[in-house]
Amino acid sequence: MLSTKEKRAILKKIIQSDGFNHSQVYVDLLSYLVDASIKNTTPKEYTLATDVFKKDSNFDPSHDTIVRVYIYNLRKKLEYYYSHEGLNDSIRINLPKGHYEITFSRHEKPKRIKTKKLGLILLVVLLSANLPLLIYNLVFLRQHYQLPQYRSSAVWSNILTSNRHKQLVLGDHFFFVKDDDDLDNRTILRKDDINSLEELEQYKEENLGRRNYIQMRFPMFPRNSVWPMVDILSMLIRAGQDFTLNYASNVKAEELKNDDIIFIGSFHTLFTFNQTFRNSKFNFEIYPNHISYLDESNDSLLVYSAEADPIFYHTDFGIIRKIPGPNKNTVLMLCSFHETGTIGITKYLTHPDSLNALESTLTERLGYVPQYFEALFRATGYDRTNYTTTLLHIHEISPAMRFW
Repeated sequence: MLSTKEKRAILKKIIQSDGFNHSQVYVDLLSYLVDASIKNTTPKEYTLATDVFKKDSNFDPSHDTIVRVYIYNLRKKLEYYYSHEGLNDSIRINLPKGHYEITFSRHEKPKRIKTKKLGLILLVVLLSANLPLLIYNLVFLRQHYQLPQYRSSAVWSNILTSNRHKQLVLGDHFFFVKDDDDLDNRTILRKDDINSLEELEQYKEENLGRRNYIQMRFPMFPRNSVWPMVDILSMLIRAGQDFTLNYASNVKAEELKNDDIIFIGSFHTLFTFNQTFRNSKFNFEIYPNHISYLDESNDSLLVYSAEADPIFYHTDFGIIRKIPGPNKNTVLMLCSFHETGTIGITKYLTHPDSLNALESTLTERLGYVPQYFEALFRATGYDRTNYTTTLLHIHEISPAMRFW
Protein backbone atom coordinates (compact mmCIF):
# COMPACT_ATOMS: atom_id res chain seq x y z
CA MET A 1 0.00 0.00 0.00
CA LEU A 2 1.48 3.32 -1.06
CA SER A 3 1.63 6.19 1.37
CA THR A 4 0.35 9.67 0.59
CA LYS A 5 3.93 10.89 0.39
CA GLU A 6 4.85 8.20 -2.15
CA LYS A 7 1.83 8.98 -4.32
CA ARG A 8 2.62 12.68 -4.33
CA ALA A 9 6.25 11.95 -5.23
CA ILE A 10 5.10 9.87 -8.21
CA LEU A 11 2.75 12.69 -9.26
CA LYS A 12 5.50 15.31 -8.93
CA LYS A 13 7.85 13.35 -11.18
CA ILE A 14 5.21 13.01 -13.90
CA ILE A 15 4.02 16.62 -13.93
CA GLN A 16 7.61 17.84 -14.16
CA SER A 17 8.21 15.73 -17.29
CA ASP A 18 8.37 17.27 -20.77
CA GLY A 19 4.92 16.00 -21.68
CA PHE A 20 3.20 17.71 -18.75
CA ASN A 21 5.20 20.71 -17.59
CA HIS A 22 3.75 22.99 -20.30
CA SER A 23 0.17 21.67 -20.04
CA GLN A 24 -1.37 23.14 -16.90
CA VAL A 25 -4.79 21.71 -17.58
CA TYR A 26 -3.41 18.16 -17.59
CA VAL A 27 -1.34 18.87 -14.49
CA ASP A 28 -4.51 20.04 -12.73
CA LEU A 29 -6.53 17.06 -13.95
CA LEU A 30 -3.96 14.45 -12.94
CA SER A 31 -3.37 16.17 -9.58
CA TYR A 32 -7.11 16.12 -8.91
CA LEU A 33 -7.30 12.40 -9.67
CA VAL A 34 -4.33 11.65 -7.42
CA ASP A 35 -5.92 13.67 -4.61
CA ALA A 36 -9.12 11.67 -5.08
CA SER A 37 -7.11 8.46 -4.81
CA ILE A 38 -5.49 9.66 -1.61
CA LYS A 39 -8.93 10.53 -0.19
CA ASN A 40 -10.26 7.17 -1.45
CA THR A 41 -13.07 8.85 -3.41
CA THR A 42 -14.32 8.12 -6.92
CA PRO A 43 -14.57 11.26 -9.12
CA LYS A 44 -17.69 11.77 -11.19
CA GLU A 45 -17.87 13.43 -14.58
CA TYR A 46 -19.89 16.30 -13.14
CA THR A 47 -17.46 17.01 -10.30
CA LEU A 48 -14.50 16.91 -12.70
CA ALA A 49 -16.28 19.39 -14.97
CA THR A 50 -17.04 21.82 -12.16
CA ASP A 51 -13.90 21.42 -10.04
CA VAL A 52 -11.22 21.09 -12.74
CA PHE A 53 -12.72 22.74 -15.83
CA LYS A 54 -14.73 25.37 -13.93
CA LYS A 55 -18.05 24.55 -15.55
CA ASP A 56 -21.13 25.98 -13.87
CA SER A 57 -23.98 24.06 -12.25
CA ASN A 58 -25.77 23.79 -15.62
CA PHE A 59 -23.12 21.45 -16.99
CA ASP A 60 -24.73 18.69 -19.04
CA PRO A 61 -22.41 15.76 -19.94
CA SER A 62 -24.76 14.65 -22.72
CA HIS A 63 -24.01 17.87 -24.62
CA ASP A 64 -20.52 18.74 -23.38
CA THR A 65 -17.80 16.10 -23.77
CA ILE A 66 -14.93 18.13 -22.32
CA VAL A 67 -14.26 15.70 -19.46
CA ARG A 68 -14.23 12.62 -21.66
CA VAL A 69 -11.96 14.29 -24.22
CA TYR A 70 -9.42 15.37 -21.61
CA ILE A 71 -9.51 12.02 -19.83
CA TYR A 72 -8.83 10.29 -23.15
CA ASN A 73 -5.93 12.64 -23.89
CA LEU A 74 -4.58 12.25 -20.35
CA ARG A 75 -4.53 8.48 -20.79
CA LYS A 76 -2.52 8.95 -24.02
CA LYS A 77 -0.11 11.35 -22.30
CA LEU A 78 0.50 8.83 -19.53
CA GLU A 79 1.12 6.10 -22.11
CA TYR A 80 3.64 8.34 -23.84
CA TYR A 81 5.33 9.23 -20.54
CA TYR A 82 5.76 5.57 -19.59
CA SER A 83 7.19 4.74 -23.00
CA HIS A 84 9.78 7.54 -22.74
CA GLU A 85 10.81 9.40 -19.57
CA GLY A 86 8.96 7.03 -17.24
CA LEU A 87 10.11 3.86 -18.95
CA ASN A 88 11.99 2.68 -15.84
CA ASP A 89 9.42 3.78 -13.24
CA SER A 90 8.73 0.84 -10.94
CA ILE A 91 5.32 2.18 -9.85
CA ARG A 92 2.91 3.50 -12.46
CA ILE A 93 -0.35 5.43 -12.52
CA ASN A 94 -3.09 3.71 -14.47
CA LEU A 95 -6.24 5.31 -15.84
CA PRO A 96 -8.50 2.43 -16.94
CA LYS A 97 -10.79 3.00 -19.89
CA GLY A 98 -14.35 3.90 -18.94
CA HIS A 99 -13.32 5.15 -15.48
CA TYR A 100 -12.44 8.46 -13.88
CA GLU A 101 -10.36 7.05 -11.07
CA ILE A 102 -6.70 6.15 -11.16
CA THR A 103 -4.85 3.21 -9.69
CA PHE A 104 -1.21 2.65 -8.78
CA SER A 105 0.52 -0.56 -9.77
CA ARG A 106 4.01 -1.99 -9.64
CA HIS A 107 5.67 -2.49 -12.97
CA GLU A 108 8.37 -5.00 -13.73
CA LYS A 109 10.41 -3.98 -16.72
CA PRO A 110 10.16 -6.74 -19.32
CA LYS A 111 13.22 -8.18 -20.96
CA ARG A 112 14.04 -5.73 -23.65
CA ILE A 113 13.94 -6.68 -27.28
CA LYS A 114 16.46 -4.52 -29.02
CA THR A 115 14.60 -1.97 -31.06
CA LYS A 116 17.20 -2.17 -33.76
CA LYS A 117 16.32 -5.83 -34.30
CA LEU A 118 12.63 -5.00 -34.32
CA GLY A 119 13.36 -2.27 -36.85
CA LEU A 120 15.03 -4.75 -39.15
CA ILE A 121 12.11 -7.14 -38.83
CA LEU A 122 9.64 -4.40 -39.76
CA LEU A 123 11.76 -3.30 -42.67
CA VAL A 124 12.07 -6.86 -43.95
CA VAL A 125 8.27 -7.12 -43.89
CA LEU A 126 8.02 -3.85 -45.77
CA LEU A 127 10.53 -5.05 -48.33
CA SER A 128 9.41 -8.65 -48.53
CA ALA A 129 9.13 -8.46 -52.32
CA ASN A 130 12.80 -7.44 -52.48
CA LEU A 131 14.16 -9.47 -49.57
CA PRO A 132 17.15 -11.01 -51.42
CA LEU A 133 18.40 -7.59 -52.48
CA LEU A 134 18.01 -6.23 -48.94
CA ILE A 135 20.01 -9.12 -47.48
CA TYR A 136 22.67 -8.64 -50.12
CA ASN A 137 23.02 -4.95 -49.29
CA LEU A 138 23.37 -5.53 -45.55
CA VAL A 139 25.85 -8.37 -45.99
CA PHE A 140 27.85 -6.35 -48.50
CA LEU A 141 28.02 -3.41 -46.11
CA ARG A 142 29.27 -5.66 -43.33
CA GLN A 143 31.90 -7.53 -45.36
CA HIS A 144 33.30 -5.29 -48.07
CA TYR A 145 34.30 -2.10 -46.37
CA GLN A 146 34.97 -0.89 -42.87
CA LEU A 147 32.42 1.66 -41.76
CA PRO A 148 33.89 4.80 -40.13
CA GLN A 149 33.57 5.56 -36.45
CA TYR A 150 30.33 7.49 -36.80
CA ARG A 151 30.34 8.55 -33.15
CA SER A 152 33.44 10.64 -33.88
CA SER A 153 32.00 12.07 -37.10
CA ALA A 154 31.28 15.78 -36.74
CA VAL A 155 28.08 15.35 -38.75
CA TRP A 156 26.72 12.38 -36.78
CA SER A 157 28.27 12.65 -33.32
CA ASN A 158 25.59 14.70 -31.53
CA ILE A 159 22.86 12.30 -32.72
CA LEU A 160 24.76 9.11 -31.92
CA THR A 161 26.09 10.21 -28.53
CA SER A 162 22.87 11.67 -27.11
CA ASN A 163 20.72 9.72 -24.65
CA ARG A 164 17.51 10.73 -26.37
CA HIS A 165 15.11 8.28 -27.94
CA LYS A 166 15.74 8.01 -31.68
CA GLN A 167 13.27 7.60 -34.51
CA LEU A 168 13.92 6.69 -38.12
CA VAL A 169 10.94 8.17 -39.97
CA LEU A 170 9.89 7.26 -43.50
CA GLY A 171 7.74 9.74 -45.40
CA ASP A 172 4.41 8.26 -46.47
CA HIS A 173 2.32 9.75 -49.27
CA PHE A 174 -1.07 11.34 -48.64
CA PHE A 175 -3.80 9.12 -50.06
CA PHE A 176 -7.52 9.68 -49.70
CA VAL A 177 -10.50 7.44 -50.20
CA LYS A 178 -13.80 7.93 -52.01
CA ASP A 179 -16.93 6.24 -50.58
CA ASP A 180 -14.94 4.73 -47.73
CA ASP A 181 -17.95 2.95 -46.16
CA ASP A 182 -18.97 1.28 -49.40
CA LEU A 183 -16.35 -1.39 -50.09
CA ASP A 184 -17.70 -2.17 -53.55
CA ASN A 185 -17.29 1.45 -54.70
CA ARG A 186 -14.26 2.44 -52.64
CA THR A 187 -11.55 4.16 -54.67
CA ILE A 188 -8.08 5.05 -53.38
CA LEU A 189 -6.85 8.37 -54.81
CA ARG A 190 -3.57 10.25 -54.91
CA LYS A 191 -2.90 13.79 -56.24
CA ASP A 192 0.56 15.33 -56.25
CA ASP A 193 -0.79 18.68 -55.11
CA ILE A 194 -2.75 17.29 -52.12
CA ASN A 195 -0.41 16.49 -49.25
CA SER A 196 -2.33 17.48 -46.12
CA LEU A 197 -5.80 17.48 -44.59
CA GLU A 198 -6.07 21.21 -45.23
CA GLU A 199 -5.40 20.75 -48.95
CA LEU A 200 -7.87 17.86 -49.06
CA GLU A 201 -10.58 20.00 -47.43
CA GLN A 202 -9.95 22.76 -49.96
CA TYR A 203 -10.18 20.23 -52.78
CA LYS A 204 -13.50 18.94 -51.40
CA GLU A 205 -14.95 22.45 -51.19
CA GLU A 206 -14.44 22.89 -54.93
CA ASN A 207 -16.98 20.17 -55.77
CA LEU A 208 -19.88 18.77 -53.73
CA GLY A 209 -19.31 15.37 -55.32
CA ARG A 210 -16.11 15.08 -53.28
CA ARG A 211 -17.80 15.48 -49.89
CA ASN A 212 -17.28 11.80 -49.01
CA TYR A 213 -13.50 11.91 -49.51
CA ILE A 214 -11.50 11.15 -46.37
CA GLN A 215 -7.83 10.55 -45.64
CA MET A 216 -6.87 6.91 -45.88
CA ARG A 217 -6.40 5.31 -42.47
CA PHE A 218 -3.12 3.51 -43.17
CA PRO A 219 0.15 4.61 -44.81
CA MET A 220 1.33 3.78 -48.32
CA PHE A 221 4.86 3.91 -49.70
CA PRO A 222 6.16 3.74 -53.28
CA ARG A 223 8.29 0.64 -53.85
CA ASN A 224 11.69 2.35 -54.04
CA SER A 225 11.06 4.81 -51.21
CA VAL A 226 12.30 2.37 -48.56
CA TRP A 227 15.74 1.78 -50.11
CA PRO A 228 17.43 4.85 -48.59
CA MET A 229 16.73 3.33 -45.19
CA VAL A 230 19.20 0.49 -45.82
CA ASP A 231 22.20 2.83 -45.45
CA ILE A 232 20.83 4.55 -42.35
CA LEU A 233 19.85 1.24 -40.76
CA SER A 234 23.31 -0.17 -41.31
CA MET A 235 24.92 2.92 -39.79
CA LEU A 236 22.66 2.92 -36.71
CA ILE A 237 23.20 -0.77 -36.12
CA ARG A 238 26.98 -0.53 -36.45
CA ALA A 239 26.98 2.48 -34.15
CA GLY A 240 25.18 0.39 -31.52
CA GLN A 241 22.03 2.53 -31.52
CA ASP A 242 18.52 1.58 -30.43
CA PHE A 243 15.77 3.21 -32.45
CA THR A 244 12.19 2.84 -33.59
CA LEU A 245 10.76 2.94 -37.09
CA ASN A 246 7.86 5.26 -37.78
CA TYR A 247 6.12 6.97 -40.68
CA ALA A 248 5.63 10.70 -41.08
CA SER A 249 1.84 10.91 -40.72
CA ASN A 250 2.08 8.99 -37.43
CA VAL A 251 4.68 11.18 -35.69
CA LYS A 252 3.23 13.10 -32.73
CA ALA A 253 4.10 16.67 -31.82
CA GLU A 254 5.64 15.56 -28.53
CA GLU A 255 7.91 13.11 -30.36
CA LEU A 256 9.03 15.86 -32.71
CA LYS A 257 9.76 17.95 -29.63
CA ASN A 258 11.77 15.40 -27.66
CA ASP A 259 13.24 12.69 -29.92
CA ASP A 260 16.27 12.73 -32.16
CA ILE A 261 14.70 12.14 -35.56
CA ILE A 262 16.08 11.11 -38.96
CA PHE A 263 13.48 11.71 -41.67
CA ILE A 264 13.79 10.17 -45.13
CA GLY A 265 11.22 10.97 -47.79
CA SER A 266 9.84 13.06 -50.59
CA PHE A 267 8.91 16.72 -50.18
CA HIS A 268 5.37 15.44 -50.78
CA THR A 269 5.45 13.42 -47.56
CA LEU A 270 6.47 15.91 -44.87
CA PHE A 271 3.19 16.22 -42.92
CA THR A 272 4.13 17.85 -39.56
CA PHE A 273 7.77 18.04 -40.67
CA ASN A 274 6.91 20.81 -43.13
CA GLN A 275 7.88 23.39 -40.51
CA THR A 276 11.45 22.08 -40.47
CA PHE A 277 12.07 24.00 -43.70
CA ARG A 278 11.34 27.39 -42.17
CA ASN A 279 14.11 29.93 -42.82
CA SER A 280 15.77 27.67 -45.36
CA LYS A 281 17.89 29.19 -48.11
CA PHE A 282 16.34 26.59 -50.45
CA ASN A 283 12.67 27.01 -51.34
CA PHE A 284 11.03 23.94 -52.83
CA GLU A 285 7.77 23.85 -54.76
CA ILE A 286 5.74 20.79 -55.60
CA TYR A 287 3.97 20.21 -58.89
CA PRO A 288 5.91 21.32 -60.85
CA ASN A 289 8.94 20.17 -58.85
CA HIS A 290 11.70 22.73 -58.49
CA ILE A 291 13.98 24.33 -55.89
CA SER A 292 14.93 28.01 -55.99
CA TYR A 293 18.04 29.41 -54.34
CA LEU A 294 19.19 33.03 -54.00
CA ASP A 295 22.92 33.08 -54.69
CA GLU A 296 23.85 36.16 -52.65
CA SER A 297 27.47 36.13 -53.78
CA ASN A 298 26.39 36.66 -57.40
CA ASP A 299 23.07 38.36 -56.60
CA SER A 300 21.16 35.90 -58.76
CA LEU A 301 18.20 33.56 -58.33
CA LEU A 302 18.96 29.98 -59.31
CA VAL A 303 16.13 27.57 -60.10
CA TYR A 304 16.71 23.81 -60.19
CA SER A 305 13.96 21.70 -61.76
CA ALA A 306 13.56 17.96 -61.53
CA GLU A 307 13.85 16.89 -65.16
CA ALA A 308 12.45 14.03 -67.26
CA ASP A 309 10.28 11.08 -66.32
CA PRO A 310 11.71 9.35 -63.19
CA ILE A 311 10.99 5.98 -64.78
CA PHE A 312 13.70 6.78 -67.36
CA TYR A 313 17.02 8.59 -67.06
CA HIS A 314 16.34 11.77 -65.10
CA THR A 315 17.64 14.45 -62.74
CA ASP A 316 16.41 14.90 -59.19
CA PHE A 317 17.36 17.29 -56.39
CA GLY A 318 17.70 16.56 -52.69
CA ILE A 319 18.28 18.52 -49.51
CA ILE A 320 20.06 17.47 -46.33
CA ARG A 321 18.95 19.72 -43.50
CA LYS A 322 20.19 19.22 -39.94
CA ILE A 323 18.52 21.54 -37.44
CA PRO A 324 18.07 21.92 -33.67
CA GLY A 325 14.80 20.51 -32.35
CA PRO A 326 12.44 22.37 -30.00
CA ASN A 327 13.92 20.80 -26.85
CA LYS A 328 17.65 20.52 -27.65
CA ASN A 329 17.03 17.40 -29.70
CA THR A 330 18.22 17.04 -33.31
CA VAL A 331 16.15 16.70 -36.48
CA LEU A 332 17.90 15.49 -39.63
CA MET A 333 15.90 15.81 -42.86
CA LEU A 334 16.84 13.87 -46.01
CA CYS A 335 14.39 14.99 -48.70
CA SER A 336 14.01 15.03 -52.47
CA PHE A 337 11.29 14.97 -55.13
CA HIS A 338 11.80 11.32 -56.11
CA GLU A 339 13.49 8.30 -54.55
CA THR A 340 16.56 9.01 -56.70
CA GLY A 341 17.47 11.99 -54.56
CA THR A 342 16.91 10.38 -51.17
CA ILE A 343 18.86 7.27 -52.18
CA GLY A 344 21.71 9.50 -53.35
CA ILE A 345 21.92 11.80 -50.34
CA THR A 346 21.63 9.02 -47.76
CA LYS A 347 24.53 7.22 -49.44
CA TYR A 348 26.42 10.51 -49.54
CA LEU A 349 25.89 11.03 -45.81
CA THR A 350 26.77 7.47 -44.77
CA HIS A 351 29.48 6.25 -47.17
CA PRO A 352 32.97 6.87 -45.69
CA ASP A 353 34.46 8.65 -48.72
CA SER A 354 31.59 11.05 -49.39
CA LEU A 355 31.01 11.73 -45.67
CA ASN A 356 34.68 12.67 -45.28
CA ALA A 357 34.43 14.82 -48.41
CA LEU A 358 31.39 16.62 -47.01
CA GLU A 359 33.15 17.35 -43.73
CA SER A 360 36.26 18.48 -45.60
CA THR A 361 34.18 20.87 -47.72
CA LEU A 362 32.61 22.38 -44.62
CA THR A 363 36.00 22.75 -42.98
CA GLU A 364 37.49 24.42 -46.07
CA ARG A 365 34.64 26.93 -46.35
CA LEU A 366 33.99 27.66 -42.66
CA GLY A 367 37.10 26.46 -40.86
CA TYR A 368 35.07 23.84 -38.96
CA VAL A 369 32.12 21.47 -39.31
CA PRO A 370 29.05 23.23 -37.89
CA GLN A 371 26.63 21.38 -35.67
CA TYR A 372 23.74 22.32 -37.97
CA PHE A 373 23.74 22.90 -41.72
CA GLU A 374 21.78 22.45 -44.95
CA ALA A 375 23.01 21.28 -48.34
CA LEU A 376 21.53 21.02 -51.82
CA PHE A 377 22.44 18.10 -54.10
CA ARG A 378 21.84 17.09 -57.71
CA ALA A 379 21.14 13.38 -58.23
CA THR A 380 20.82 11.51 -61.51
CA GLY A 381 19.39 8.06 -62.00
CA TYR A 382 17.20 5.63 -63.88
CA ASP A 383 13.90 4.08 -62.78
CA ARG A 384 14.01 5.98 -59.47
CA THR A 385 17.45 4.63 -58.56
CA ASN A 386 20.63 6.65 -58.13
CA TYR A 387 23.71 6.86 -60.35
CA THR A 388 25.53 10.03 -59.27
CA THR A 389 25.13 12.61 -56.50
CA THR A 390 26.77 16.04 -56.63
CA LEU A 391 26.96 18.66 -53.87
CA LEU A 392 25.79 22.07 -55.19
CA HIS A 393 25.45 24.43 -52.22
CA ILE A 394 25.98 24.19 -48.47
CA HIS A 395 25.32 26.62 -45.60
CA GLU A 396 25.66 26.71 -41.85
CA ILE A 397 22.50 26.94 -39.73
CA SER A 398 22.77 28.92 -36.51
CA PRO A 399 21.76 26.99 -33.35
CA ALA A 400 19.83 30.10 -32.33
CA MET A 401 17.63 30.07 -35.45
CA ARG A 402 13.93 29.51 -34.71
CA PHE A 403 11.98 26.80 -36.48
CA TRP A 404 9.14 25.95 -34.11
